[in-house]
Amino acid sequence: MTFRDYILVMALATAAAWLGWVVVVYTIDPTMTGTLGFIFFYLTLSVALLGTLSIIGAAVRIWTKREELVSRHVSRSFRQAVLLSTLFVGSLYLLSRGLLTWWVMLLLVVALALVELAFLSAQRQRTWTSH
Repeated sequence: MTFRDYILVMALATAAAWLGWVVVVYTIDPTMTGTLGFIFFYLTLSVALLGTLSIIGAAVRIWTKREELVSRHVSRSFRQAVLLSTLFVGSLYLLSRGLLTWWVMLLLVVALALVELAFLSAQRQRTWTSH
């Protein structure tokens, strides 16, 4: 798959996810719905944020670091988009439950930073062993 194909598919999927999220927001009454309505809300928002952040991240990386392979930019951007989407949607969920405090947010940021550090360490380890 070329980068252009990736961007096209990701942009279409992201637009569909944003459209789905808007439909959920305007058609589902949170006072009347059960757990399924909230699952749809958070799931569509997660997918929409994932696609948006992934596209923006890949575009910025490719624009600023042209010497690196496009596939590496895309995979890093996607991974970081997953982490940022998790941070945002997780924070929103905790806020809706009245559980979001500054120290909980700090723990969430540190946990996701450690996940990213683990990926970077594993990537660096593969680079060292392949030479």
